[in-house]
Amino acid sequence: MKAYPGIKPSIPAATHTSFANNRLSIDLPPSVLRSSHCRSCGAELRQEIIDFGAMPISNALLRPQDVAAGERFYPLRVMACEACHLVQLAEDLPADTHFHGNYAYFSSFSNSWLAHCEAFADEAIRRFSLQEGDVVAEVASNDGYLLNFFKNRGMQVFGVEPSENVANAARQKGIPTETAFFGLETAERLAAGGLKPKLMVANNVFAHVPDLNDFAAGFARLLQGESALTVEVHYFLSLIKNSQFDSFYHEHYSYYTVRAAVELFNRHGLRVYDVDFLPTHGGSIRLYVCREAASFAQSRQLSETLSRERTDFSAAILGAAAFRDRIDRISDDLRRFLIDARRSGRKVAGFGAPAKATTLLNHARITRHLLPFTVDSNPSKQELLIPGVHVPVFAPSILDSECPDFVLVLPWNLREELLRLFAARREQGTKIVFAVPELEIV
Repeated sequence: MKAYPGIKPSIPAATHTSFANNRLSIDLPPSVLRSSHCRSCGAELRQEIIDFGAMPISNALLRPQDVAAGERFYPLRVMACEACHLVQLAEDLPADTHFHGNYAYFSSFSNSWLAHCEAFADEAIRRFSLQEGDVVAEVASNDGYLLNFFKNRGMQVFGVEPSENVANAARQKGIPTETAFFGLETAERLAAGGLKPKLMVANNVFAHVPDLNDFAAGFARLLQGESALTVEVHYFLSLIKNSQFDSFYHEHYSYYTVRAAVELFNRHGLRVYDVDFLPTHGGSIRLYVCREAASFAQSRQLSETLSRERTDFSAAILGAAAFRDRIDRISDDLRRFLIDARRSGRKVAGFGAPAKATTLLNHARITRHLLPFTVDSNPSKQELLIPGVHVPVFAPSILDSECPDFVLVLPWNLREELLRLFAARREQGTKIVFAVPELEIV
């Protein structure tokens, strides 16, 4: 970890950890780091939001033949920094635990997300007066889904993506993509190669970064003059308000307030000058960032948000115990519903195998005995098992032969899109079930 003033390095975890809640002993590899200090500002972490005990890796779906070999569970403990208001995991797994040669998440499989990104591309072109030939660079560009919209509108595009399989998918679309973890070293190499973006984009990636200061320093190296960065990230206060506890998993190292982002960027000579609130992922923020000396004026909405957050963050911290009670109630309600359905002979199928499903199903102890299967349109997830609970994932076509009475939607953030998708099944009597933020049968 690169040293920054006031930031203390993480301490290697103990080699053996026991969890009283499930009496599971775990041998933690030396690469797992435990820290008692904020990954952003270095302040001591003292405020716990929730401790889930041991959880499997969210996107590490298993092949059925690998179950006998076992799987690793790791601590999942969420802490809040009372100094800079960044919420974060207390234990870190190396980034390549999640983002490796065969990453299972492809953004292009959600139509509503693609529509969101196309609307953003058009708005960004207007807002930043982008012209044909201007360079738009995206970090964590996945399969090129967003950059493709800019490319089709005449911009030059460039992506940085750590997972080889999704980077290859982007290159097949004609999106130049470098396979690398982004940070200061990567930014130096790209700058030396002549990359001068007018706009940089970092959508839903700042949560996934263990070394935030190195990551932010990379953007500071590439932003020049009046160029800008836009960041979309899940908003912690929405997560708490709406009981979205399944958004906590190992792949998400950090959970943001606007103040946490402002302080992080300020540390590297960058300035947040505006913020939008978005409905995506159950509640996100879009931050607009520039160099400190750039001419962009700070918006009134940013000032009002920073003022309001002081009270809201304190209330969220004080309400952590109530949040944990709501989580237990959500898990209990879901489990009770599935038990009742099984006893009454009614079929329940899941829909989707998102990372958040791993947290929800493991916390609620929902195995294939209660949820026989789920379906997902992503072929890279089909014929695999959800980590920990081993619920199998099949292609959506199985719903036609199984004819379930209920479909439990696991990616609840796609609610409206999926209700439209299931319109015909609903007319035939299939009921749609959501577990978060509370059990709801549509």
